Amino acid sequence: MTVEEVFTIALIAVLAIAATAAIYVGLLNWIGAFYVVRCAACHHLTFSSVNRSQESCPHCRHPVLMHPIRSLNHSGVRVVNDPLHY
Repeated sequence: MTVEEVFTIALIAVLAIAATAAIYVGLLNWIGAFYVVRCAACHHLTFSSVNRSQESCPHCRHPVLMHPIRSLNHSGVRVVNDPLHY
């Protein structure tokens, strides 16, 4: 097999796993066991077991893990009075 064939098979497998995971997340949301909500602090999407905004999310608690290169240039300064409304 050539490199292109291996890459294509790997891409198909990753897309199939992602689609299956999305279906299960949707089913959990549909039965009320799992919700995708906005974070109250930074407005990123996060997962929750209740259908209301979380006070913080992994992006707020661990910005270096979520965006390591961006966090090198930003020293933890948060945007106050964000003009975006959700």
